[in-house]
Amino acid sequence: MRVDYRTTSLIVATMQGKYFTLVLLCALLMLSCAAPQKSLYFSENVPNNPSVATQRIDPFKEALIQPDDIISITISSISSIAEPAAAGIITNVFNNGGAFYNVVSTLGGMGGSSSGGVKGFLVDPEGYIDYPVVGKIKVSGLTIRQVKDLLVKKLNQYVKDPVAEVNIINYKITVLGEVGRPGTIIAPNHKISVLDAIAAAGDIPVTGRKDNVLIIRENEGIREFARLNLNSREVFLSPYFYLKQNDVIIVEPGTVRKQEGNDFFRFYLPAITSLMSTVLAVYGIVQLTQK
Repeated sequence: MRVDYRTTSLIVATMQGKYFTLVLLCALLMLSCAAPQKSLYFSENVPNNPSVATQRIDPFKEALIQPDDIISITISSISSIAEPAAAGIITNVFNNGGAFYNVVSTLGGMGGSSSGGVKGFLVDPEGYIDYPVVGKIKVSGLTIRQVKDLLVKKLNQYVKDPVAEVNIINYKITVLGEVGRPGTIIAPNHKISVLDAIAAAGDIPVTGRKDNVLIIRENEGIREFARLNLNSREVFLSPYFYLKQNDVIIVEPGTVRKQEGNDFFRFYLPAITSLMSTVLAVYGIVQLTQK
């Protein structure tokens, strides 16, 4: 029986090309599946015993109203229950001011998403609002409690025993970068930590860095850039752990990114393997023709 050496060599070369391609695919798969080791919060300084660890914290500081905030104000009075005329004045005068603003949260999380118009008063760059009958009121730099007391004091001459309810309706936090769902969060209770915001944004995947989270904050004309290490319990002592309105959180990607890995497998890997197979086949044919 006669053996066709050219055919045998072609088969061997083709098989070598397939084995090489298979090895290349396995190597690329192993590299693409590599993930950063730091995937746990507070992985540093973890106690080695089951006793409870404690940490002293400073009292939470109330939010201060800032220029460009939008505050809703609702006035009521006990006397308005017995006096319909007084109730009409409150409703038609003091609760009829302000304008409608479209405050939207792209993430459900803390306060749910809102797409309808919300009535409120815009704090101007000088820190004032224009309130019905009373006129300009300086609210910038005050807490919600202080604004309530200020309104009650000014309305005493118009309403008997007034009660003021005040809320910052655009108390929003923006979360960007390597998180599950980047977007904005509305915190109606004016209290939100960096962990709350990240949780509402879908958490940080293993492809994101927890040890270098950037907080951008505008504070009295100064833009501040702070870094938080979420692998350490010391983050709870940071003045940036509790966020302020309009803060921006940016999570940096790690050395391996999930999205880039998906793009590689979908677009580049098939093209590379096809090219390698073609090159190996051509090389085998050229080797056969030279014998």
